[in-house]
Amino acid sequence: MNMEYLHKPDYFFFAHKMVLFLEKYIKQHPSEQEATFHLQAIYDLFSQDRASSTINLEGILNIVDEYLIDTHQGIVTLISDYDIHLDTHILTLNFHPNAMQSIIEGASVFFPKVA
Repeated sequence: MNMEYLHKPDYFFFAHKMVLFLEKYIKQHPSEQEATFHLQAIYDLFSQDRASSTINLEGILNIVDEYLIDTHQGIVTLISDYDIHLDTHILTLNFHPNAMQSIIEGASVFFPKVA
């Protein structure tokens, strides 16, 4: 039996969109080290891809961890930790404080090398 995939999600693309979204968020909210997002906002960010904004969100966040920022204290990830609360439809992110400061100061995120 040959099964065809009708929909192939692009988790690397969604991770990239998430990083750009978070960069903008940090610049708009420079004092918030912890950010809480309703999963509906993530669903909208991921072009209404339900699986990407729920059960596959952790995998996408693992890809986001590959995006690095050069700070005065060394190279760090943007997110220090996160919690996905599917029962309340909430994503809580804690940003690395040095990464936040670097983004506010205009540093760019280093994109991961992909094969």
